[in-house]
Amino acid sequence: MSLEALRQELRAHYAARACHGKPGGYRSPLWDELDAYATAHPEASPVQLKAVQYELIAERFEPTLLRHSPFHFEMGIKAAEGDGEPSTCAGGWLFRRNAHLFRDSGPADYDQYQAASRLGLHLSYHYPDVDHHTCSYAAILRQGLRAFHAQAETELAVCTDPEERDFLDAARRGLLAWRRIGERFSAAAERQLAACSDPAQRRFLAMVAAAAKEVPWRPPESFYEGLAALWFLHETQGALDGVRIYVLGRLDHLLGPLLERDLADGAISRAEAYDLLCRYLLHLDYKLDLDAPVESAYNRLELGGTLILGGCDETGAEVCNDVTLMVLRAHRELDLLYPKLHCRVSRNSPQAYLDAINQNLLAGRNVLSFLNDDAIIPAQIRAGKRPEDARNYVAGGCWEVIVEGCEHSAGANCYFSLARVMDLSIHPAAEVETATGDRFESLDGAADFASVYRIAVGNAVRALRRMCGMIGEHGKVWPEVNPSPLFSACLADCLANHRDYTMGSGRYNPHAVPLAGFAIFVDSLLAIRHLCFATDRHSLAELLAAVRANWEGHDALRAEALATPSFGDGSDASNDLAHQVLDGLCAGLADLRNERGGPFAAGLYNYRDVVDWAPLTRATPDGRRQGDFLSQGLTPSRLRPSPGITSVFRSTAALDLGQCPANSVLTLSAPLGGQSLAGLGHLVRAFVLSGAGMLQPNCVDRAELLDARVHPDQHRDLVVRLYGYSARFVALTPAMQDEFLDRQLHVCG
Repeated sequence: MSLEALRQELRAHYAARACHGKPGGYRSPLWDELDAYATAHPEASPVQLKAVQYELIAERFEPTLLRHSPFHFEMGIKAAEGDGEPSTCAGGWLFRRNAHLFRDSGPADYDQYQAASRLGLHLSYHYPDVDHHTCSYAAILRQGLRAFHAQAETELAVCTDPEERDFLDAARRGLLAWRRIGERFSAAAERQLAACSDPAQRRFLAMVAAAAKEVPWRPPESFYEGLAALWFLHETQGALDGVRIYVLGRLDHLLGPLLERDLADGAISRAEAYDLLCRYLLHLDYKLDLDAPVESAYNRLELGGTLILGGCDETGAEVCNDVTLMVLRAHRELDLLYPKLHCRVSRNSPQAYLDAINQNLLAGRNVLSFLNDDAIIPAQIRAGKRPEDARNYVAGGCWEVIVEGCEHSAGANCYFSLARVMDLSIHPAAEVETATGDRFESLDGAADFASVYRIAVGNAVRALRRMCGMIGEHGKVWPEVNPSPLFSACLADCLANHRDYTMGSGRYNPHAVPLAGFAIFVDSLLAIRHLCFATDRHSLAELLAAVRANWEGHDALRAEALATPSFGDGSDASNDLAHQVLDGLCAGLADLRNERGGPFAAGLYNYRDVVDWAPLTRATPDGRRQGDFLSQGLTPSRLRPSPGITSVFRSTAALDLGQCPANSVLTLSAPLGGQSLAGLGHLVRAFVLSGAGMLQPNCVDRAELLDARVHPDQHRDLVVRLYGYSARFVALTPAMQDEFLDRQLHVCG
């Protein structure tokens, strides 16, 4: 059966179900029925309403089976773009009904929290992060949903607390609703099978009919059943609970042993396995029109779906098997953008694995990232997580580290701009202070560099603590807004604790705090120290006057600022100060507790704010002018001559990145010409030693990029890695193209 036929079917299927840009957006017909139930039962708690939501969806959805796919997942209860986002799926009903409680818990604080986002200080996307979740795939595939149902019933039998009983009952009912959904898919396949004469379609229908009835209620017993279970779980859990399930799982870790057994038993051939895998991977690449211009597309063409490859298993053994290499081959041969590929690597990664990954980069396919086991796993253990849990981490969208099956790490709802803090430490800040409630001490009059450092870092820590304080206080209403007993049922320790994960009952309960503009903040301090105190070339007042003038009329002074030491140059001067700054910021978060009672976990990464917040962020002492693009994660400033990649890695290795369990991300571009598999392999191994948590690489030809702006039709397949995702260069807005072209090309060595 042709893969092209599936491509056409998926394209038509999702085009008909897209909600972006359509009048009224998405609205489920089930919402009115659920509203009526809630009105008729005013005494029902949010968790009781969630149980009703599960059961209603399970009985009302219409199973849709695609003719050219052997997988069952389409329930007709979410938009094409939906992966659990509350506004695009039936399961978002309770969240939409109760989201006002976030503001009601403190209207003045809420308005100030939102103002900070408009003014480029920090992102204000709800108090909790309702995105960036992962299903508990490993636990479910190991035990089956039936094991969690049995545990819920056991706990319910001994529980006497009414609220805890409500949670356990809702979890039990949710699991049964999940089973009912599978049974209805099986029945639909049986009905279609009776009327179908096409041999290929009959084969797929028979596969669905058998698998959907049993899996994942019981563990999968074959490679196909494993694939079907993973896709079913990914697509249905978010739609039932109204939380975004971004991660598709560690496919090779979970399914490698099943494929190995199938091949040994002769139950499947390699060609059949590869065909199944191709059909599995194709689904996500058609949920968005990836050829559409970014400005008219859903979420600027960013979709959360991620697939994790490689790394180690829970015992520490390296994972690289037939599934690993098949996924990399299929992603390349099918020319996919989605799912995003996050490739876990370590000192022990096999060369064949690195070569299979890097064939994409060598071909100019900038569609993947590297996750550093040797940095991320120790950081998780240092944060108090069990080694066997930490080894089963994933990345929950763009880069947000999650220990699968044990936590929701809340990774990207509060990006915090250090660059804007530096701005507000220099420029008049009355308007921002009034709107946000923050206070920023001015650098004016600082007598020495120690005072400058104290003021700047103090401003950052104070604003960070205020942001986290509001999250920690007002995010506590989350269990009233959208409890998720089904999600909680499979999350470690929630059933034993008799409480929903939104109440902090998961094994771990971190809330990530992503720090943005790190290089701008550090380089600004370095420039002040060098120009005003170490060399006495200029007074602090003179430098601040030039910055406040946006450097207009101060070209010579700006040139001096740009020539000072900077983060990424590998020098002791920059490395020591960067280390000190990061330590100070992390120490400022250490005693705070989030909305679920867990810690705030620092991270170094940022999203499209590098473009969006640039006009809001005024000039800074590093030589940056207002409107110049911000720096990304650990990536050095784009204002200075490109340091070699070795220097960049030397600077990251000088930081204590073990105190950043949320992740620490480098985004680096290298010239496409002259690269080799061996050279790229050395680059990856050097990255592993750098201590950074993640590498987003691009291999690009600058001349091709420039020509693509002039002749876009000749470069439709030119793909670049942006801010945690990849997109076609010609589909980007002019500002996004400018930002990408503005990035440094870092040479090896």
